[in-house]
Amino acid sequence: MAVIHGIKKSRRVVRRVLREEIREQLIDDILSGRLIPGTRIVETRLAQELGVSQAPVREALRDLELFGFVTSSPFRGTQVRKISPEDLLEIYPIRAALEAVGARAAATRIDEETLGRLEDLIGAMREAAAKNDHRAHVDADYAFHQTIIKASGNRMLQHVWQTMRLATTTFVTHSMTQLTHRSLQEIGERHVPVLDALRSRNPSLAETAMRRHIEEPGDWIRDAIAASAKALAGAVDPPKKSARSRA
Repeated sequence: MAVIHGIKKSRRVVRRVLREEIREQLIDDILSGRLIPGTRIVETRLAQELGVSQAPVREALRDLELFGFVTSSPFRGTQVRKISPEDLLEIYPIRAALEAVGARAAATRIDEETLGRLEDLIGAMREAAAKNDHRAHVDADYAFHQTIIKASGNRMLQHVWQTMRLATTTFVTHSMTQLTHRSLQEIGERHVPVLDALRSRNPSLAETAMRRHIEEPGDWIRDAIAASAKALAGAVDPPKKSARSRA
């Protein structure tokens, strides 16, 4: 039985700690791209690699499925979730609602140190864009939004937002650049109006700026999907020639 600070830990506590450690490690592997979408996670193999029993691994994978990081099926087992463009369209209005609430609350509580951190993160996005470093850009983008959520002081909001980590990191930014052909520079600069609104300490202005910041890319992706579907339909079923043009 494990002992920490002179206190004996029960097997149940040890398993819970292992479960949380395994869960956070897998989340980090997914968000960093070490585990790409579609990767199969074998419970027995993972337990062997980590040197633990299957129980905490199984529980960690259940948590990941609940948070939307993996999917499980009887025949395919557990796989890292693939987020489709249609999934993104569902994510954006939820993010917009949550983060608008966060920005409104943060506007009345945010201090100069936090505003300075947000400015530094925009600088980090600019630097990443200049180097075409998607990973660094995603990290700075995520940290920017996380900082505002924390500044809101709303612990329930922080908890709900954390469960959407998969939807607020790599896949969103990657899909935005791939589907809409927007540059990292443009994506980064769109954070400036949000920072300006927070600096004004105006809750309504901050809420509106954040909502627009998130909803507009959702519109870009919706338009891109519609254009892609139209192009595909045209390729599959080309327009018929008229009798005069065939003559």
